[in-house]
Amino acid sequence: MSWKQVVGIPLNVLLFLLLMVMGWGSWGGFFAHPVRVGVVVIHLLMMPVMTFCTAGRSRGLKHAPDWRPFFPLLMFHTLFTAWVMPYMDARDLWTLPGGDVTRWSGLVLLAAGASLRVWPMIELGNRFASVVAVQEGHRIKTTGVYARVRHPSYVGILLMDLGFAFVFRSAVALILLPVPLWMFKRRMDVEEAFLVEQFGDEYRGYMGRTSRLVPGVY
Repeated sequence: MSWKQVVGIPLNVLLFLLLMVMGWGSWGGFFAHPVRVGVVVIHLLMMPVMTFCTAGRSRGLKHAPDWRPFFPLLMFHTLFTAWVMPYMDARDLWTLPGGDVTRWSGLVLLAAGASLRVWPMIELGNRFASVVAVQEGHRIKTTGVYARVRHPSYVGILLMDLGFAFVFRSAVALILLPVPLWMFKRRMDVEEAFLVEQFGDEYRGYMGRTSRLVPGVY
């Protein structure tokens, strides 16, 4: 584990949370609602798992070049979530109805998505990386959370996106939800092609008996 990972991942999480507070406009205003406190707690609980249970951005023994627009789009996605959504919520701009019911529903979805995001990290350990790569001793995981779904971590991210939309009552985020779906669809195309190249019929067989995101649907 590199020092860049040990320092960089916590800094990224803390910067993400700081942008939320800045978008809202004040520390006191942001932390005045228990749902927003819950958002911070969830991210702080995720932070040690992301830092110490994964390979971070390690390119391992071999890696595949990502779909080129993926990381620029991911940057936009992050800034929109961390700054634009809190900014709009604090000023009642294009907000969803439902008040606190909407917010608390969002926190439940966010917690579920966060759990599904870190669960694969714990199961895969240093085989889990943010880069499409094979690590030393890499093998295909077909049990546990991977028994029926090939990309549970992406399901977690999409659930978190939905949770953020409700936490910050963002109608715009709901309208834009197809964008991260499309982003991760393209990412899954790259990842699966790479794994077929590395593991051949073993991975093709795994693809044949599992779904990408939702069992029996997709």
